[in-house]
Amino acid sequence: MTFKNLKISVVKVEGPCSRMKEGVTFYVRNACLEIPPDEKICIFALGSMLQPISGAIVKNQPGEGILDLLEEWQCPDPAAKVVFRIEEEG
Repeated sequence: MTFKNLKISVVKVEGPCSRMKEGVTFYVRNACLEIPPDEKICIFALGSMLQPISGAIVKNQPGEGILDLLEEWQCPDPAAKVVFRIEEEG
């Protein structure tokens, strides 16, 4: 099975988040998570994105994928709003 590659970026941080910073980018390539050196990803934010990421990497008909419904995803922490952009790479 072949998968789409994704680029996931932090586009906005509002509130007291000590784990994520604006501009952090990581990738999902061939269904594997790639985090650049010296970067980190909050496990709570990542956990909340796993289902949309799993749906987004599967090839589907145009207009029927999860990325057709959403481009951004918010961390579930209500005190620190971190917004991620999920987009197909390439």
